[in-house]
Amino acid sequence: MTDPQDSPADYPEATVVPAKRLRLSLAWLVPIAALTVGALLIARTVMQTGPTITIAFRTAEGMEAAHTEVRFKEVVVGKVTKVALSPNREQVFVTVKLDKSAERLAVEDTRFWPVRPRVGLAGVSGLGTLFSGAYIGVDAGVSKEDRQLFTGLEAPPSQLRGEPGRSFTLAAQDLGSLDVGSPVYYRRAQVGRVVGYTLDPARDTLAVQVVIAAPNDQLVTPQSRFWNASGIDLTVNASGLTLDTQSLASVVLGGVAFANPADAAPSPPAADGQRFELFANRKVALAPPDGPPLRVRMVFDQAQRGLVVGAPVDMLGVELGTVRSIALTQAPKSDQFPVEVVADIYPLRLGSVRRQFGASGDGAGRADALFMKRAVDHGLRAQVRSGNLLTGQLYVALDFIPKSPAATLDVRTDPPTIPTVRGTLSDLQPQLADIVARLSKVKFDEIGNDLQQTLRNASAAGNGLQETLTSATAAIRQLTPEAQRTLADVRQTLTTAQATLANLDRNVTQGDAPLQRSFNQALAEMQRAAQALRVLSDYLQLHPESLLRGKPADADPTKPTEGGR
Repeated sequence: MTDPQDSPADYPEATVVPAKRLRLSLAWLVPIAALTVGALLIARTVMQTGPTITIAFRTAEGMEAAHTEVRFKEVVVGKVTKVALSPNREQVFVTVKLDKSAERLAVEDTRFWPVRPRVGLAGVSGLGTLFSGAYIGVDAGVSKEDRQLFTGLEAPPSQLRGEPGRSFTLAAQDLGSLDVGSPVYYRRAQVGRVVGYTLDPARDTLAVQVVIAAPNDQLVTPQSRFWNASGIDLTVNASGLTLDTQSLASVVLGGVAFANPADAAPSPPAADGQRFELFANRKVALAPPDGPPLRVRMVFDQAQRGLVVGAPVDMLGVELGTVRSIALTQAPKSDQFPVEVVADIYPLRLGSVRRQFGASGDGAGRADALFMKRAVDHGLRAQVRSGNLLTGQLYVALDFIPKSPAATLDVRTDPPTIPTVRGTLSDLQPQLADIVARLSKVKFDEIGNDLQQTLRNASAAGNGLQETLTSATAAIRQLTPEAQRTLADVRQTLTTAQATLANLDRNVTQGDAPLQRSFNQALAEMQRAAQALRVLSDYLQLHPESLLRGKPADADPTKPTEGGR
């Protein structure tokens, strides 16, 4: 049995209930607006704030948080916000807040360094930091990779990016008086500066960094030679005294100079960062290539005081090398101690002469040994000679000594031994000893006594001469009146002679003088007589019979006769 359905009338009537509305009070508008403005300000601040980076330095000398600035091209681009010690206490970490405009400085290859006051012979750098304090310099990088941790430099880089010019590295055996800021000269004009130096343990040298400013950097070629122009180069050797200096500034500050050899072929400029050797002086730098040296040994049986290491080794006026070492050695089976001299010679300096003795190639190995052997066979000997009597310096001369004892190059020793002969000074010493011995035999005491007696006689003769002069003076005084009368007579005689000469001039030299006319007439008569003699001579040549027969009555001496044709 089912329940009957309910009719609509059985349901209750529905009641409409209106929904409740959320009403916002006006008081909430103020905090909402404040939150919106704050969010916008925060977003703007974040957008305008530059990156934060950390720089590691060895020391934080002069740096202070909230005071030390970061400058790029002398424009402040950031500020130090924190200075802290690294965990291993070997470095300091400097936190820097960069400006928004400098955010592109926080890239991979940007360089940072502290700028502090630096006082040196070249001058004072960073003088402004004495008042404003130290700051951090920046050299902007060109990388596209961002970076937050950097390792700072302890000194300014040798060359900033974009700075015109080129940097080069010079390998030096000794720094001398060079320092950061020392000038670099070309033909005594400053074209660059020394920007730093470091030790190069791998090459056992000093690496000196120099920068040549544009456009003078084009002067540096792969053939350029650099030398240390510091101070005064004073050399005393067998050639005498040599003084060389680049400029007054280089004397005080030190300096580097460079030049291109005169025979260097034209070449493009050297590449940036190219390495050159720094020579000791100009002479060594510009010397032609010597090739590898040939080391030789010479043994002298006499003292060689005045011969020093570095003394030249000369061959017929050409400097072949220098003395490398001087030492005493003991002669075999003898108690003598000869002097052993080891020298480095450069056979390439002989040029074509070397080739005439059979040597060839680049100056190395057996070619030069063969050259030296043949030269010794032809009479080459080593001899110590005086190079400068004033300084007493000696040098080694390799010369062809005539009538020298036969000898050969001793190749059993290392290095080979060149035979020697006694120096010229050894011959001079016996001569000087002989002169001294002869002088010692001179009786200087007797000579002195004779000289004193001669002086006494001369003094007595002088006294007699004085008496004679006194008597002569008195006689002259007595003769003075007579001498005056004699002079008057002489004047009168001279006047008469002058009048006579004037009269003679009027009668002889003038054209209308009687004597002149008579002389002219005599000359005319002589001319006529000479003409008559010529006519007579011609007639006799034509009529020699006239000397026997006489002159015909109708004969004209000026015309030839029929028989005389």
